[in-house]
Amino acid sequence: MSLFNHDPQTGFVTLTQHPKSSGFPVTSSQLIELIEQSQYADFEVVSANIGKLFAPSSNYQADSLIIARAVDASLLIQIDEKNMVAEATLTTARGGQLMSLDNARDALLEAGVIQGISQRALDNFLGQQFEKNAGASYSAIVAHGRRPKEGSDAKFIRLCSTAQDRVLSPQAKEGGKVDMRNLGAIITVNPGTPLMQRIAATQGEDGYTVFGDTIPACPGKDLPLQPFEGTKLDPDNPNMLIADSKGVPVALPRGMRVDDVLCFDNVDIGTGHVDFDGSVIISGDIKDGMRVRASGDVTVLGFVESGKIDSASAVTVLLGAIGRKREDGDEFTCKIKAARTISLGYAQYCFIEGQQDLFIERQALHCDLSARRLIRVGKANNPKGKIIGGSILNAMRIETGELGAPSGTKTKVHLAQYWHDLRQKQIQVSDFEKLLATKAASLKQARKKAVKIPAADKRQLFLTKIAASEEQINIRIAHIKRKKHLIKTKIAQLLATSRVKVNELMHPGVELKIAKDSKNFSRIYPPHLVKMSEGKITQSF
Repeated sequence: MSLFNHDPQTGFVTLTQHPKSSGFPVTSSQLIELIEQSQYADFEVVSANIGKLFAPSSNYQADSLIIARAVDASLLIQIDEKNMVAEATLTTARGGQLMSLDNARDALLEAGVIQGISQRALDNFLGQQFEKNAGASYSAIVAHGRRPKEGSDAKFIRLCSTAQDRVLSPQAKEGGKVDMRNLGAIITVNPGTPLMQRIAATQGEDGYTVFGDTIPACPGKDLPLQPFEGTKLDPDNPNMLIADSKGVPVALPRGMRVDDVLCFDNVDIGTGHVDFDGSVIISGDIKDGMRVRASGDVTVLGFVESGKIDSASAVTVLLGAIGRKREDGDEFTCKIKAARTISLGYAQYCFIEGQQDLFIERQALHCDLSARRLIRVGKANNPKGKIIGGSILNAMRIETGELGAPSGTKTKVHLAQYWHDLRQKQIQVSDFEKLLATKAASLKQARKKAVKIPAADKRQLFLTKIAASEEQINIRIAHIKRKKHLIKTKIAQLLATSRVKVNELMHPGVELKIAKDSKNFSRIYPPHLVKMSEGKITQSF
């Protein structure tokens, strides 16, 4: 006769007889051991009932004979704070029913999870029930939301080469050699020539949470093509920019311009100074004391010899720029300024200032250089040029092979000097914010006094005026807070991106300043990176 009886309907396991009536088992420990050796070993033991069975009692016939019970597998669903991930925790059955796929789906539905459920992950998750011990718990992610796919901004594809492209692509000669003097025909376009194509912005794809809520995607910026001088939109295709006149194409961020082009063999006393509203191409040199001023690109295929260039666009000097050696306090005899990027072969005793990037192919000797973004001396990817002596007045990043000279020639490098302007603006904004706070406090006091005015009409008139003033003050406070945050972000970005990368050697005599922190270097250093870290100049090798 079996000691235990199982009721499939209720799931309870009971003793067929009270131990005090049958005389077996003798102790609770013996009973638990018998359960563990039976087919009901996985069931949940009802310890409280077992304890009562063996406790002294005058009315033991009233004791419950239920000693274990079947417990079905249970599933708990947890959702993360962003409603993007559903994690299931399953407690395996103890003699009861396994968690079925249908029951798991019902539990997910009850928790509100209706989208992003992975059938494969759910199958693998439920399948682990057969490997785990009874009553064990384990977890897995069974549903993922989808983040929105942001739309891409409008793109602008250039369809023609520019004069600078021509300088950077010399013509090949027989035998595979390159003729740096022969840059091919001057690039010009005729009316109707396609210049730039616009690829429209995309809307992106919406995402969703596991609850099925839509997360809208941010569409890309749908910027239009900008026709500049000498160009127009194609009448048959508003996404195509075409030339409207004959001239030299100049690339701009969201469009192009077609400049009249003026060509010279050399600029010397025979030609006089050049002041031209358009682009200038000089196949030879700019001679001593001569000046070239242009609204378009200036391209020099030879040298600039103690000459001056001032361009409202880009400047390219293929061979290099040379000025005369100067004493302290003397002006440079060779000066190059551009509103965009400047590219040179090499530079010596020159003042060079670009509003974008400055690229020097070989070396810069005793020059004053300035750029808003990158100054690179050497060829792209791994520059190995040299910066010897002179000063870098301002830039965000420097990339070079060698910085300074073995003789200890003083070389000054100043980065992130725009920091001082931003810091001054930050102080001004903080002062103005304090002034607004003072005015807001005064209005608050005025409101307290106005409330006490006995005459209702007069009181209301004052309160209305105060409310209007408070509204204006609050608008200005909100605006100044946004401006303050923007300046703070710009300062942080400036300090985070400002750095000097030396690919070969940094020599003694280098004086480095980043924002307001400065440091002098008195020995040779191998390739390394210099940047700001926690407000101090640091080196990493």
